[in-house]
Amino acid sequence: MSKLASNNNDKIYVAANIASRTIDGECIITDERDDSRLYPNRLDDKIKIYEREVEVWFLEPARRLLESADSFNNSLIVVMICMSYMEGVEQYKTGVSSKSKSEEFFKLSITRLYPNENFSDEHLKRLYSESRCGLFHNGMVKSGVVFSLEFDKALKFEGQKVKINPTLLLEHIERDFERYIHKLKNVDETIARENFDRIFKVI
Repeated sequence: MSKLASNNNDKIYVAANIASRTIDGECIITDERDDSRLYPNRLDDKIKIYEREVEVWFLEPARRLLESADSFNNSLIVVMICMSYMEGVEQYKTGVSSKSKSEEFFKLSITRLYPNENFSDEHLKRLYSESRCGLFHNGMVKSGVVFSLEFDKALKFEGQKVKINPTLLLEHIERDFERYIHKLKNVDETIARENFDRIFKVI
């Protein structure tokens, strides 16, 4: 779980406008938007925190970057945000940690996101290595990855090239996240809620 320190040394933000303080040894979490108290082990509160974290800290900034006049030059950061989504959301969906299984979870997430594309395992390995690992290990995609806001598909493999349209990829991730949050909030979706609850930690 990401945490951002505020100017006040005893307050830590666990999501946008959701602050945690330790008072007399007890963790007190408050949603500053409506001054309501949230509980770190209560499932519905964990879902609310997760939704706010992803929506406001990741997806909204990515959207603003693509809506700006400098959208093409912002594309690489948007791709990085999109790549970071894949492995994490798959852990919550499956209820299993991706420790030592990053590539497997990344590929599962892409396959689930694009069930009709029939990407080969070799394609997915290349996307993982040249895009995800390139960005997070080297700070840059590798030479086989090209991106454009004009490509007709979010992901396309041509020869040794991996083509990415950041706008379409972000749109697909936003829809995927919206559907997942809707599912988590449905009390009848027992397995989905249990899987999420098993992996997601607030503090």
